[in-house]
Amino acid sequence: ARSKAYLFRGVEIRWRCAPERIQDKTPAEATFHFPGGLADYLAERVVGIETVTETFSGRIERQGEGGAVEWAVTWSPAGFGEADGFIQSYCNTVPTPEGGTHEAGFRAALTRGLKAYGELVGEKRAGLITADDVIAQAGALISVFVRNPEFQGQTKERLSSSEAQRLVENALRDPFDHWLTASPKAARLLLEFVVERAEERLKRRKDKEVARASATRKLRLPGKLADC
Repeated sequence: ARSKAYLFRGVEIRWRCAPERIQDKTPAEATFHFPGGLADYLAERVVGIETVTETFSGRIERQGEGGAVEWAVTWSPAGFGEADGFIQSYCNTVPTPEGGTHEAGFRAALTRGLKAYGELVGEKRAGLITADDVIAQAGALISVFVRNPEFQGQTKERLSSSEAQRLVENALRDPFDHWLTASPKAARLLLEFVVERAEERLKRRKDKEVARASATRKLRLPGKLADC
């Protein structure tokens, strides 16, 4: 009931349950009302957590394309509890824990937007950024409403509708560009944060390659024993 109130921003859900049926911390009565939708949801998730910037959130309904997209995302240098980052996604209010095309569109839109901003401000290292660097320490919520969605498997845990990816990418492109350019200081902080993640990734890869090469050299046999 609580998650539905977040996913249908503005709706009010009144919850009641017989006290004798409650065996945990579920309240006997509660009213759920979140005018900010997913932005309110994420705000609750990140209470007490240091973030790089303010939350980037919004909602767009595409009448001609028959769909709607709502999102909220922020980044934390310390991570989110037990995880460095997370993406929690939904399609038509159905949770999609294995992600899918809507998450792919979300990652692509953020990555392209941040790289484009890097080029705009002359940050050459922005070319190193990948989607994994952008999402590595992000806390994100994404919800889509599409007609006749297609899922993989009977449990509907992964969305496979190709139109969902296009819908999300198109919906986020301009708002993310405007959000970055409207707050240059915050945009710079975010860009630097993500570039650092990219440089760390490349350093780890280089260290692994050096270690692998070193191990290979140690395994080489002297010339006299090569035939053996």
